[in-house]
Amino acid sequence: MPEITLVRHGQAKQNATSEADYDNLSELGRTQAKWVGEHFNKLNLSYDAIVTGTLNRQIDTQILMDIESKMPVIRDERFNEIRLYDLADLIKMQFGIDFPDSELSFKKHLNFTFEKWENGEILNPPETFENYKSRVSEGLDNIKDLGEKILVVTSGGIIAMAIKHTLNLNTEALGNCLLASYNTGVTKLLYYDESFVISQMNALPHLETPDRWKNRTYT
Repeated sequence: MPEITLVRHGQAKQNATSEADYDNLSELGRTQAKWVGEHFNKLNLSYDAIVTGTLNRQIDTQILMDIESKMPVIRDERFNEIRLYDLADLIKMQFGIDFPDSELSFKKHLNFTFEKWENGEILNPPETFENYKSRVSEGLDNIKDLGEKILVVTSGGIIAMAIKHTLNLNTEALGNCLLASYNTGVTKLLYYDESFVISQMNALPHLETPDRWKNRTYT
């Protein structure tokens, strides 16, 4: 049965205030990417296909992982992250709510954003919530036919939506999955009996030793 391994990109630039500013790996993010690649290579994992979105932080993570595949790497915009900074700007402009400045306020802000976005109350969003849902579902459905082992290097919002589809979660749970998404966390989906099932979620085998424990990040 086809297995899709989803890896979130390494830590992005800290204190970013825009989509462009966030789309670069931090030094720690580059190290995390190398570590997860080293772990995969130690296990002699091989892939029929490797897929990424077209964002810098996704592509750079994939390159730093240094994993080989049987075909050229595929860059697919359907696996690009949702544009949270752009959505946050619209939330501020339309509802007068500032970008969060703490973990707790970020959770509330994200749930509020997803609720307004899903209900169509955010005017002129970078994409509709329905498009976000459908592109992730269609992307996964398309790439499952590329082979038995497929590696996807993507972002937290895409992995969270994949989990939502698989477990039929509500939108608040979708937001919680995004909040809990580790940089270079590893999630695995199996395509079984005409649907996806989760065999692993948000794992960090490459960061579980005491000397690397402090290098687990969410941003």
